[in-house]
Amino acid sequence: MSLFGGKKRTVRPDYTGLQVQTSSSALPIPIVYGTNRIAPNVIWSDGFQTHAQRKKHAGGKGGGGRSVTGYTYSTWIMFGLAEGPIQGIGEVFNGQTVTPFPTNFLSLIAGATPQQPWAPAQARYPAAALPYNGTAYLASPYFDLGSSATISSIAFEVVGRLAGTAGPLGQDADPAAMVSDFLTNAQYGVGFPAAALSGAALFGASGDSSYQTYCAALGLGLSPALTDAETANAILSRWLKLTNSAAVWSGALLKIVPYGDQAVTGTTPSGATVTYVPTITPVYDLTDDDFLFADGEDPVRIARSDPYGLPNVQRVECSDRSHGYTSTTVEARDQGAIERYGLKVGGTITAREICALSIGRLVAQLALQRALYIRNTFTFRLSWEFCLLEPMDIVTLTDAGLGLARAPVRITAIEEDEDGLLTVTAEEFPRGTATAPAYPVVGATGTGIDRGKAPAAVNAPLIFEPPAALTAGVRQVWIAASGANADPFWGGANVWVSRDGATFVEVGTIADTARQGVLSADLPAPAGANPDRGNTLSVDLARSGGTLASGTEADARNAVTLALVGQELVSYATATLTGSHAYGLTYLERGLYGSPAGAHAAGVPFTRLDEAVFRYSVPEAYIGTQLTLKLQSFNIFGGAIQDLATCAAYTVTPIGSGRFGPLAEALALGSSTDLGQASQAAAREDDFGLASDPYPNFLDLGLASA
Repeated sequence: MSLFGGKKRTVRPDYTGLQVQTSSSALPIPIVYGTNRIAPNVIWSDGFQTHAQRKKHAGGKGGGGRSVTGYTYSTWIMFGLAEGPIQGIGEVFNGQTVTPFPTNFLSLIAGATPQQPWAPAQARYPAAALPYNGTAYLASPYFDLGSSATISSIAFEVVGRLAGTAGPLGQDADPAAMVSDFLTNAQYGVGFPAAALSGAALFGASGDSSYQTYCAALGLGLSPALTDAETANAILSRWLKLTNSAAVWSGALLKIVPYGDQAVTGTTPSGATVTYVPTITPVYDLTDDDFLFADGEDPVRIARSDPYGLPNVQRVECSDRSHGYTSTTVEARDQGAIERYGLKVGGTITAREICALSIGRLVAQLALQRALYIRNTFTFRLSWEFCLLEPMDIVTLTDAGLGLARAPVRITAIEEDEDGLLTVTAEEFPRGTATAPAYPVVGATGTGIDRGKAPAAVNAPLIFEPPAALTAGVRQVWIAASGANADPFWGGANVWVSRDGATFVEVGTIADTARQGVLSADLPAPAGANPDRGNTLSVDLARSGGTLASGTEADARNAVTLALVGQELVSYATATLTGSHAYGLTYLERGLYGSPAGAHAAGVPFTRLDEAVFRYSVPEAYIGTQLTLKLQSFNIFGGAIQDLATCAAYTVTPIGSGRFGPLAEALALGSSTDLGQASQAAAREDDFGLASDPYPNFLDLGLASA
């Protein structure tokens, strides 16, 4: 017979193999620049294992035993991630749990070319030990599948190529280096010849007008995760739109030219100062003498946009890195245009490669200004003498009929006909519209809740033996606990008991936070009989984050608001808030249930005795034996259980304060107690407890006249 349980139940494993749900041979290998979150693809698994979960029981013939309470499962596994090499893994998102990578028993194979097969698989499963050259993957010989034998919704924060070269926190990639790698990389690039890419326009240093300098000065950094099949043209066009730039063919070279129109100074992740200086000097001053037009035609034709149809609110959908890469929309507004023309919301720009909201806000502002303030488009024809012109060049237009006098415009397109004549399309060039300051942005979503967050250990718990009046004559030890520093993630604690200090048995669970604290001022001894109206019990419950509510005087008299101060049991009627988690308690009932009523110094422990207190019924064999207690914390989701070895040990020696002896119990029930003749040995005996017990039991034997 066990003191802690009845008949043992046989538990059988439910699974015999991994329930694979995330493996596909048709997915492209992702390319990750910067730092972003991606879902892996299972590329191999084997070695499925079943692990019995056992619980030790005390007592019974032979001293107890262990029974199987369930099963967990694990497997050997490889997760394919991305084109390599990558720099590392940040956080792991497993269901609703977020944990650092080193805690997940996974090995990273970065994806070098060539690279060696994963050594543990080579030793155990040589047929599966492929090198996977150029592919970054994660591997584990013991991947925890929990009790369901399935891989939950898991994703990894990949620190990919060029991470740390841009962005406000140095986690993103430099767009210029990104474009170059994407176009020319021999492993996964689009096959664009490096010799056809203008390095001077793409890369540069502080003080020039290169694309790299422009992005660095504005703090523009991207972290794209290319996980789906998509045309290279669409990808490149999106990146250039987000960085306010355009691609231009100049002879046999591809140039990337920013729209930036003002000098901007910024700081790189390494701390260096960089200044972008745009090239905006007009290359030609064009007049009616330069334009080709027929009689009756306008030399320069103009198309004007209706300001009532232009957007004055621009939204960008980003991935918020600070909130687990959740989809978050930021927006830019032009309040003047809203008040003049009414609210006009432009189409949302999807930019999941933006993972810093401050960058998203800057991109939205630049896109808004470009759409709202560049309203006029000009078309004119030139002779072959101007064949050196190319898109993104600045020229000036003078046309008396349109009222243009050296008005600057930016060329956006040039078409040459069979006669060598050029049809030029240009847009107006209002200075300042291609530049915007960066502002901090707060995401719309709140802080994500990590279901795997480790809870705090317990505050020093209350452990005491109450009198029989509180236990109905049952031998009990009461335990009250709370999370250290009022930890909001502390959900409770498992209670473990040991007789030898080494072998522990779980006896129950604390499911609520006790209202624990200390006296914040001295409490004098009562001057007379109850109630104590002259003293205030000042308590500070900050360590547990507890709160107290007032009751009535009848509640105090009936011990409804019972609390323990040192060894004195008290109750109160009025609780007055005096500070954060601080109260002044008045109308006190002192020395309840025979407890010693005396003075208490500031700092003495205070605990409200309510439903949060765990009541442990002590076996008869444990009375007089020193017990060791451990309180094993878990979080509010019931997970992240504290390692029992790290739990503090507390000792208590139960003396049986809450029990009635055989004579005391009979007297309490009003039964006749005849111990027989004095010449005979007593049939029953009772020691009535220890004289040192601070909670004596009182028996009312009725009136002498009854």
